[in-house]
This record gives sequence, structure tokens and C-alpha cells, in this order.
Amino acid sequence: MSEQMLSIIVTAAGKGTRFGSTRPKQFEKINKIPIYIYPLLSIKKIKNVSEIFLTINKSIKEESIYKELQNFGLDNIKIVYGSNSRSKSVYRAFMEIKNKRNLVVIHDSVRPNFNFSFLNNITKEIKSSHGVILASKITDTIKENRKGTILQTIDRKSLWKAQTPQIFKYSALEKCYSNRIDFQSYTDESQLLEKNNFKIKIYENLEYNNKITTKKDLSIYKKLLKDV
Repeated sequence: MSEQMLSIIVTAAGKGTRFGSTRPKQFEKINKIPIYIYPLLSIKKIKNVSEIFLTINKSIKEESIYKELQNFGLDNIKIVYGSNSRSKSVYRAFMEIKNKRNLVVIHDSVRPNFNFSFLNNITKEIKSSHGVILASKITDTIKENRKGTILQTIDRKSLWKAQTPQIFKYSALEKCYSNRIDFQSYTDESQLLEKNNFKIKIYENLEYNNKITTKKDLSIYKKLLKDV
């Protein structure tokens, strides 16, 4: 049985204000390679990808990004200008998808360690559901806090830390987008589908796949990817 064809959206339109730098974190370099390039190089190794979209901020000239992509042999990627939120940037890229029978894969550019060769194993988990997301179990003790005072300890048995990639059936996303959407009200596409009563499954991730948010996160990845 042939693999399901994929349309992949890589998000790189954020300003990264929490990172504390004038340059968005996705353009910082590890081993002289911009962070956003890492997932694209991994995606390049997959045979059943028909479309790749990269969202970028309006302040960045697409010509400079296309040139950088070409320098790394990535010449089949379509750049899409994002918006004022990650969710709306993903929506703009989604509207560019031509192959509506594909599965839609959404990945944060600042998660540079995910090995996309495992992606087809994850997509098999969709089956009768509408999507599947990568996630890891929460192992720390979780406290609910209000103004510095603990209210309660939350049972962590059913708690998971959502990650990307997240994979969805095109038809499910299309139906969600056909409704009036408050793009600021959800932080990932899984939440959007959840609110519209679609069934989303979890695929447990056992590898390090944290999002780069701070300079400490970047230093961890520099050590992790130093020999890559």
C-alpha cells in the first residue's frame, strides 16, 4: 500500500519576542545552519511530500529566504507571508494547498530535532480519527497557582505536552476554517479541531523535541546538534 501524500506547513513567521534578541529565533544558527532550515532538510528526505510551505514575517524579504533555501538545496518550497498570529499564518498557508486529498502536516520551525523519517509511522495512527499530534507525557508534579499560592495539585496521569508535527485530514481543517474563527483563541490546530468536535489522537514522542523559546533552549540544541 502506497504512503499517503503530504502537504507540509513549516511555521517561521513569529517575531520571537520572548527570546530576547533583535533577530527572530528561527534565524539563529546552529553549526552555521539557520534553525528553520533543519526541519526542511529532514523533510527533504521523505518521498511522499507533494507540497512544502514556509510561513515568514512580512518584514522579511522573500528573495533573501529563497536564496538561502537554494544554498541548502531546498528549491521546491513555497514561501507564504504570515499574519499577526501563528494560527492565522498557518491558515494562510493552508489556503495555498492545491492537493486537497493530502494529509496536512504542521510543524514549528523552532523544533529542529524532529526526524521526519518517522512521519509516515505517525500518519498511520490517524485511521478512523481526524488527526494525530506528537506529544510527551508530563512527568513533573503539576500545581495550580493563583497569585503565588498553590490551590491544588493536579493529577498528571492524563496530562500530555503537545508538540509538533501535527497531522490532520484536509477535510477536517477545511470544515473548521469554513466557520467564523477567532484566531487568537487557540494556540495550535489540534485545539481548533477539538473545539469543532473532531477526534484527535496522540502519538507518544520519546525524543527531545522541545520548542526553542529562550536562549537557554538554544544552548541545549547547540549541544544536541553539535555533531549533526
